[in-house]
Amino acid sequence: MKELSIGIIGLGAIGQRLIPSFEQHEGFTVAAISDVNKNLMKETTQQHQLKAIHYTDAEEMIEYGALDALYIAVPPKFHHHYALLAAKRGIAILCEKPLANSIKEAEEMTEAVKAANVVNAIHFPLHYSNEVARLKEKLSKIGDIQRIELTMRFETWPRYWQQNEWIAKREQGGFIREITPHFIQLTNKLFGKIIISANETLYPENEEESETSVIALGTAGHIPLLLNGHSGIGMKDDLTYRIYGTKGIISLDQWAELKYGTPGQQLALIQERSVSASSSLLTAFHHAITTGQPADLVSFEEGTAVQKVFEQLL
Repeated sequence: MKELSIGIIGLGAIGQRLIPSFEQHEGFTVAAISDVNKNLMKETTQQHQLKAIHYTDAEEMIEYGALDALYIAVPPKFHHHYALLAAKRGIAILCEKPLANSIKEAEEMTEAVKAANVVNAIHFPLHYSNEVARLKEKLSKIGDIQRIELTMRFETWPRYWQQNEWIAKREQGGFIREITPHFIQLTNKLFGKIIISANETLYPENEEESETSVIALGTAGHIPLLLNGHSGIGMKDDLTYRIYGTKGIISLDQWAELKYGTPGQQLALIQERSVSASSSLLTAFHHAITTGQPADLVSFEEGTAVQKVFEQLL
């Protein structure tokens, strides 16, 4: 398998998460990393035993790094800038979700990768997971789909393990931007275009802080969709995506524990959450780059469709 050089922009919690997957995959080597924190780059290199060149200026890395691919793992408002630079250089792009910080930015990114004819993908772990593959297999068993519900309850936002300077801010954070894209993408893929018909989103008095509650009604294809999210409640976090059919129920509980139930069978676990689905993503990404053939990737175009849905809730 041809080894491709990849550069990583952003070494926060999300950026760090994929480094072992890149290093373990025979088709990639981390050739360059970029972060404004020099000490973090040094620590990351030592921790993962990387042979990567360090860049404090990501633009310089894109221009002179001789990269085959780029992983953009910085906060959402920087995606647009780096993606356009990479597309101009003909570099394949893997971007964190959400794709951009506005619909306009998402559309411009999509047009840029199309014009440059570069491979593009978004990191949506659920799409590549074993639990979603099994969910698709089970869909035919639950009869006619009657309703889809996404429930998001958070004891606190940001969550205790996810503390940074932007995730709690309205500009580019909040659980609508952070959580709903995963399930919007999945719903679009399974059932068709989502149309939001009504929603109410509540915010704190401080105009810089992100939302505290959202309720939205809509349809996915012809199927009723209910979105219900809130933070600051006296219980442990609960994240549930449930599909109700005439003959049974399929549910992704606590993010990705797949459960199945029928009138005669209590809802029960049938697929544990995968440790990681990164290998499938990287194999598809590598295939698309090296062969020029289509691969099972969530494209920027698909990410733009997701952006258009969740932006209606903000």
